[in-house]
Amino acid sequence: MWTEKYKPLLTGDVLGNPKVAEDLKKYGWKAPAILYGPPGCGKTALAQALAKESGYDLVEINDDNIKNGKTIAESGSLFGNKKLIVFDNVDNIDDIGEVAEILRITKNPTLLISSDFESKRLATAKKLCEKFQMRRPSSISVAKLLEIIAAREGIFADKEVLKDISEKSEGDFRAAVNDLETLAGGRKKIVKEDLGVLEGRDRVSDIYKALSTIFLKKDLQESIRSTYDLDEQPQNVLLWIDENLPSVVRGPEEIRRCYDYLSRADVFFGRITNRQYWGYLRYAGALMTGGVTASKGDKINFARYQFPFYIIRMGQTKKERNLKKSIGLKMGSRLHCSSKEAANAFIPLYRTLIKAKKIDSMQIGEEFKLEKEEIEYLAG
Repeated sequence: MWTEKYKPLLTGDVLGNPKVAEDLKKYGWKAPAILYGPPGCGKTALAQALAKESGYDLVEINDDNIKNGKTIAESGSLFGNKKLIVFDNVDNIDDIGEVAEILRITKNPTLLISSDFESKRLATAKKLCEKFQMRRPSSISVAKLLEIIAAREGIFADKEVLKDISEKSEGDFRAAVNDLETLAGGRKKIVKEDLGVLEGRDRVSDIYKALSTIFLKKDLQESIRSTYDLDEQPQNVLLWIDENLPSVVRGPEEIRRCYDYLSRADVFFGRITNRQYWGYLRYAGALMTGGVTASKGDKINFARYQFPFYIIRMGQTKKERNLKKSIGLKMGSRLHCSSKEAANAFIPLYRTLIKAKKIDSMQIGEEFKLEKEEIEYLAG
């Protein structure tokens, strides 16, 4: 993923918040620190760059190893280096009281990272920490990063496209880079027309809230209600849950139970399609939301939610599918077969004959009255 490939290596490479990066680099660590700001602004990347630049061994404490947290906080590394202890997404750690205890006794630089600084769970921890706030970077900073990445990947990207991606990301570097990577899939040039792949991304924040309710909370009714007001097709909500379930739910038995409920929901979506009876939606919705909430278990991973790959892929192939459909319609009427049969059987046949130079693509184009773009597609 490009978010990993192009993550900052030095504090000076973290765009959008140069003063915070410099202040944290100069910090004397007489007390732990808390770094907070909106998602995607570069908090974790800054912590990683700081550790590397300062020669610290970066050690993350989370729910899995928090029982050994005090030992980790009071000891040096195996090679005698200082450790930079990091609590990423600290507001989501189960035993927040233990975090405060670790902050009181730590002998190593210790950094909390939070996207929810106002969380009441952080009240005690905040009193023990020096505070560093990262602000949402400007769209200009985001566009600058996208331009650098596109150049390194050998992709020509229209500046209007980069501007559009950066403005829609609302200061989220991670989302912007993911969008650029999505658009660049299989392309060496990105133009404004390609932005259709990203349709609907402005609704992502709402679906994120619904996913958090389904995966993080335990109230079944709240989980079921979480999708009622979403501006999203119910089948797409199922795809969102399906995409993110394996990275959030921990145990194999819990994952199996969750997918059992998802598969039952999918059966009802099939019945809706076949019978056009939308009364089944009440069952599908409850199974894919409340069913997952009831089955996920008590321990979960706090992973970043991913956009469904299926939707991305359908967006990337939309133009190709439309061309294939259009050619099939024109061929079907002349070959006395259905457009689907013409597209699936005759397009590969003619493409093979054209590549073998048995027939001329322009001649086929004239025969079936194909447009220039359709002829190019037929010729491969």
